[in-house]
Amino acid sequence: MRIENWWVNPADDASNIGWTREIFQDLFADTGGVSVPDSATDGCYVNYADADMTDPEFNRSGIPWPTLYYKDNYPRLRKAKGR
Repeated sequence: MRIENWWVNPADDASNIGWTREIFQDLFADTGGVSVPDSATDGCYVNYADADMTDPEFNRSGIPWPTLYYKDNYPRLRKAKGR
């Protein structure tokens, strides 16, 4: 899932980013504030990288960001990229 929020005035950055984070945290409150791979979602969408997934303040799931995005495929992807 992704949430989009658009604004034009840089002075509104903090309030709009805060609002977007709050909505996301509320939607995924049961899973530590992030979309985890489970029976309800398939984790995070790889084409929309979110730096908050690496931040323990926002990702309280205990699941590292590579697993949120790639599940068990991350080690294999790293190996392929290394080649």
